[in-house]
Amino acid sequence: MAFSLEKFEALAYSRDRELGMRELLALLQDLDANYGSLSDQFKAQPLQSVSQQDLNVHLWTRAAAAASCLLADKELFFAPEWRQNILAHHRWLSTLFAATPFRNADHVMRALNAREGDDKSDLTQLQIGEADLLKFCLLYSPESEVPLDLDALWVADKVMAAGLCLVLLSPRFLGSVAAHSKREQILPWLTERLHHIEDIEQLPMGVLHDLYMHCSYADRADKHDIKKSINSLIKRKLILNGFHDWDNEAYKPKKKSTDKPVLLVVLEWFTSGHSIYRTHSLTMEAAREHFHVVAMAYENCTDETTRKVFDEVVVIPRNNSLLDQLRQIQLEAEKRKASVCYMPSVGMFPLTMWLTNLRIAPLQMMALGHPATTHAHAIDYVVVEEDYVGSDDCFSEKLLKLPSDGMPYRPSAAADGLKVIVKPRLNPDVVQIAMCATTMKLNPRYLETCARIVQACSVPVHFHFLIGQAQGLTYPNVQRVVAQYLGDHVTVYPHQHYVAYMDIIAGCDMFINPFPFGNTNGIIDTISAGLVGVCKTGPEVHEHIDEGLFRRLGLPDWLIAKTEDEYVLAAVRLATNHQERLTLREQHSGEGKVDVLFQGRPNIMGEEFLRCLETLKS
Repeated sequence: MAFSLEKFEALAYSRDRELGMRELLALLQDLDANYGSLSDQFKAQPLQSVSQQDLNVHLWTRAAAAASCLLADKELFFAPEWRQNILAHHRWLSTLFAATPFRNADHVMRALNAREGDDKSDLTQLQIGEADLLKFCLLYSPESEVPLDLDALWVADKVMAAGLCLVLLSPRFLGSVAAHSKREQILPWLTERLHHIEDIEQLPMGVLHDLYMHCSYADRADKHDIKKSINSLIKRKLILNGFHDWDNEAYKPKKKSTDKPVLLVVLEWFTSGHSIYRTHSLTMEAAREHFHVVAMAYENCTDETTRKVFDEVVVIPRNNSLLDQLRQIQLEAEKRKASVCYMPSVGMFPLTMWLTNLRIAPLQMMALGHPATTHAHAIDYVVVEEDYVGSDDCFSEKLLKLPSDGMPYRPSAAADGLKVIVKPRLNPDVVQIAMCATTMKLNPRYLETCARIVQACSVPVHFHFLIGQAQGLTYPNVQRVVAQYLGDHVTVYPHQHYVAYMDIIAGCDMFINPFPFGNTNGIIDTISAGLVGVCKTGPEVHEHIDEGLFRRLGLPDWLIAKTEDEYVLAAVRLATNHQERLTLREQHSGEGKVDVLFQGRPNIMGEEFLRCLETLKS
């Protein structure tokens, strides 16, 4: 559906509430479909005096101003049936305001809800009427400075309170102090209460899996506990709809058969350009020696290259309901008498999140395409390389530990034939520091640490933040938050194509890794581009993996920090000691230095699956 900014402004400013809201929802749906970027369905006529550089902010500010006028209308009320639709697109309204000088919609809440006679500038004196609760939830954002009394909201409407918490934690960027602190506060609060929701479908289902996945980027040690509450809602729904676990007590050794046992693989994103293909495809390919490997995936989530990994690929229709998709997988497992169900990643799609709560095979495994525990009863083992594990206590599942060479990677398809020109500089006037991360990996603690590096360095430094998913509306917010810490000492790039991305990295002198959620492919890319760098390790796989990769690449121990203080000291040492840095680059980076990560014994995983299967039979 096409969206006209001028039409939306006319509807909002003329108080045409119904048509204005429909136009606003069309805008939010377009943003959702394009990850925050505007498609060619967006039509607008900017002022001729607006420069190309200021164009986007000009258009977004106009849209946010019109939305403010529409939503501030005291006669605008939402029927209960609008709840799901509104909350499903909440994050994009929040992102729209965050991308403009408004930063949030607190000014609208103030205009609507300030008590008579009170100080209109005091955001603690707002009084929300029952009829305005849904509007309040729509307007309240991760960047809001209005105090949020979740306990009071829960008493008034627990479904509304839970829904608001979900949408506040769903965005791909929560890097500001305001947004990050809300996540840290909401996670334990919601964990204690979410299971009291009667039906999971009362919640905004389109963003529930975002909470499931994005909790990994919090600082809290108990951040994954929210999955226990999500799982309880899922299990309740599955039982209500007649789903039952496979009975492992009935699993007995079969008569000798020449047929290979069936390994059923349920995929999320698995295209040739995706990181999961790079990190997990060789082991599944090698498993065909021992298993008949059948993959199930949505049609657009594989391609011609990746489908060759498997003996067969079965398409899951996206148009079917989630429960029907689960039934299809369960029936496929029963029909084929699947011995093992395996998921290389869990959490990117709702489907895998639900499948961890349903046993469809005697043995069920997952790998760490997204490195985090599930707290789910239907996962027997997590497949992980032993040198990536910081602490077994971070997992509810048993760990099937492979040797460090047991899950070799594939080189990026985008890197095929790419020649990166590396020109190390002996005495740079300004040390250029690359930092590769997705938007989700940025947080105040990490950004403050980067600021400490600037202050501690005796030589000038400049950061190059290469941020995946920083596009459209998200980019100016990322740019603003990072600049608050690093000012003129940083260039924040929007999402880059691979060639441009590698070229920027190659022009730098060193790299630093994000924490607490580290890098995998980012390390491969920076080392390949001729750099060495600094990482911080920890107990979770998503931070300990950095240490594992650094050790495989032979980097010295002092580049692997255990604390933030060590991280700063290591980064300063690497930045200020030019000869030492050049020597390390010559020894450990550049063409061919990451080849060790592409070599190994991918057959081990299939062999271990067979061993676990035999143990189960006995």
